[in-house]
Amino acid sequence: MKKVVVTLLVAVLAVFSFAAFEVTGGYAHASVAVSDTTAASNVSFNGLSIGANYLYEDLGFVEGGALVLGGAFDYYFPVEATVGAASVEFTQMDITLNLGYRQSLNPFLPELPVDVFVEGLFNYSFGLGDNKLTGSSLAFGGGAGAAFVVQNLDVKVGADILFAKPTIVEEYKEDYKNSFKPKFKVFAGVEF
Repeated sequence: MKKVVVTLLVAVLAVFSFAAFEVTGGYAHASVAVSDTTAASNVSFNGLSIGANYLYEDLGFVEGGALVLGGAFDYYFPVEATVGAASVEFTQMDITLNLGYRQSLNPFLPELPVDVFVEGLFNYSFGLGDNKLTGSSLAFGGGAGAAFVVQNLDVKVGADILFAKPTIVEEYKEDYKNSFKPKFKVFAGVEF
């Protein structure tokens, strides 16, 4: 058992030796389209997102590039919708796993006053909640942001827009579509 603990500790230290860690929080929005064959209302979820990412920098590809690996917890405020003749309140939460690539633009545009970055993301979400609408979701897209120093803290702000394809739970599969819809987040955070 001691060997396992020591091995895990060495692995964690090795990861931290070349990876930065960021924590973010912000606003999240997602929507689901109604099916063409039912009398139901479209659903738009609005809520809060808390995330954490490892940024594996200096990979040797391009100066200023980083591999992004992390996840987020999205809490959406309850939404009332009409499904058939009934009124339903959806309570949706998502746990999301992220994988992507972030590129700083400063190596190409050194005159920029702050560190500006663009990123491409791929993520998979697991749906949670007592009366959730989506069981899972697959999404891809990208975003942009800026990083700057405030009181010795590396602060980041940005926004991501993804195209998400949800998997509707069995109970509402006839009422809502498993079609691509935009999903976006606006975030701020700090890097350690």
